[in-house]
Amino acid sequence: MKLTLYNTLWRELQEFIPIDKNNIKIYSCGPTVYSEPHIGNIRYFVFCGLLKKTLENIAWYPVTHVMNITDVGHLVSDGDEGEDKMEKGARREGITARDVAERYTQTFMNILEKLNIQFDILPKATDHITEQIDMIQVLEQKGYTYVIENDGVYFDTKKMPDYGVLVGKKHLEGLQSWSRVEDAGKRNLTDFALWKFNISWKKRDMERGSPRGIGFPGWHIECSAMGTKYLGKHFDIHTGGIDHIAVHHTNEIAQSECSTCDKPRVNYRLHSQFLNSNWQKISKSLENGYTLGQILEKWYQSEDLVYFFYQAHYRSFQDFTWEGLEAAKKGRKGLKLVEDEGYPYDDVIAPLLQDLNTPVFLANLHKHGVSTRLNSIFNLVSNEEWAEVIIVPADVQNLADQRRQAKFEKNWELADSLRTKIEAKWFKMLDQSDSFQIIKI
Repeated sequence: MKLTLYNTLWRELQEFIPIDKNNIKIYSCGPTVYSEPHIGNIRYFVFCGLLKKTLENIAWYPVTHVMNITDVGHLVSDGDEGEDKMEKGARREGITARDVAERYTQTFMNILEKLNIQFDILPKATDHITEQIDMIQVLEQKGYTYVIENDGVYFDTKKMPDYGVLVGKKHLEGLQSWSRVEDAGKRNLTDFALWKFNISWKKRDMERGSPRGIGFPGWHIECSAMGTKYLGKHFDIHTGGIDHIAVHHTNEIAQSECSTCDKPRVNYRLHSQFLNSNWQKISKSLENGYTLGQILEKWYQSEDLVYFFYQAHYRSFQDFTWEGLEAAKKGRKGLKLVEDEGYPYDDVIAPLLQDLNTPVFLANLHKHGVSTRLNSIFNLVSNEEWAEVIIVPADVQNLADQRRQAKFEKNWELADSLRTKIEAKWFKMLDQSDSFQIIKI
């Protein structure tokens, strides 16, 4: 079966054709580790994990998956202004920015473990300042940059003829929404910082030395530098949230392609949609950006949250409510483990090969059960519950499905006959209003 993915570059579903079928290369934009990730961030991490699981275990490709950890100065605004997120976190917690980075990097790693998400390489921005500076110098040598005194080194977007290809030329005005006409010194509204200078007397925690003096890299350059180091100048897939399209990924494309002269930088660009919370945008003022810790404290399991996210397609808006999570918990509890032998594997996993269609995938799992192999991949039935769940043989499951259909068609004679056959195999079928349960006799 062929794998299709929605490519933001072309705004259409496309068959996935790898550059090298023996090593699919993926880069995913990762967290800025200045605070604990909330459910909106976690939905994106789950999407990244789903992509890798599907490529490796469903489409059978070897994968190298990189996600960066932004632990260096990163301004709050995409428009190269505002407050440094790491310094803000340091003041909030009364520790250094380096300690903040270490604390929330470990928090992030713990979240990945709880959610059964694995990345092959998790590089930190602070460990790759040299690579970022080297890429900036290449761009300077090629004439793509200019310097604003007491500010930083900027990329001149007018020097790149197809700047904004990700959003389309007719939508370039949207890129200017985060920039102001009065931005001092910028030649063009869409120009962006590659390196920011320290213009104060005090060196901040996360600043570094460079040929241009003390400062810190712009947000976008780290992804270009680390992506190139670990995946090369041209790779298969780049992922991010939908909010990355207009600015971060547009600028990442510009600096990457201009520094390496390789076009396209990436063949497939995938973006996940926003998560709202209680029908509102997630924000600190509303206190609706729940963390995984808060969810686990309410006696939910991480598998319940993953199941909740799988109920919506990754490109669709989703709204988080506690009632919705409770419904997801009950839905997940209704999944049945079944043996691999005779399992309709191709039919069940087919939706995942159609742009990671998890809602239909979940429906198939409820219809056919979760094979032990699929559960080893997606971990929807947790280890704690494993011992409580009966492994239903495929032939018994088939008889039960037939009996359910016979009862629906009011073929009582056939239904009774099938019940006898089920019981002869030492299982019993308990009918419920809209489902059934199989137990051992």
